[in-house]
Amino acid sequence: MPSRRFPSVFTAILLLTGTPALLQAQGTPSADSLAAAAARQLDVGEQWFRSVCMECHSTGNLTNPDFRLQWGGKSALELFERIRSTMPASKPGSLTQGTYASIVAYLMKVNGMPVRARRVSADSGALASIRLNFPAASAATNR
Repeated sequence: MPSRRFPSVFTAILLLTGTPALLQAQGTPSADSLAAAAARQLDVGEQWFRSVCMECHSTGNLTNPDFRLQWGGKSALELFERIRSTMPASKPGSLTQGTYASIVAYLMKVNGMPVRARRVSADSGALASIRLNFPAASAATNR
């Protein structure tokens, strides 16, 4: 008669030998994967900007000294909420929260803010913690 203990011992050995790979796969993301996700978010933000926002805005309208003066020092949440509640003009609030966050990330980048090592979250607490500190106009236009 086969032992019922064999499957459980065999399973335990498999679990023990597979644990490091399993933990690594389920553990915290690496800095490289976070940076790759942030870069993808910027690409998505640019694509949405070009396909939806440019119906009314040029990139130059949102990278000029007036934009930086209006938004500099404010939180990313304030910019996010303005965009979400008023744009696109034909259907405000019609994009996903993630799409609005991607557009904010893209606007931060094109205005000379350093590219973040992580995605810009649509979470209001996370957005509120990001200050829009734009460099001097000449530094931003050289990017």
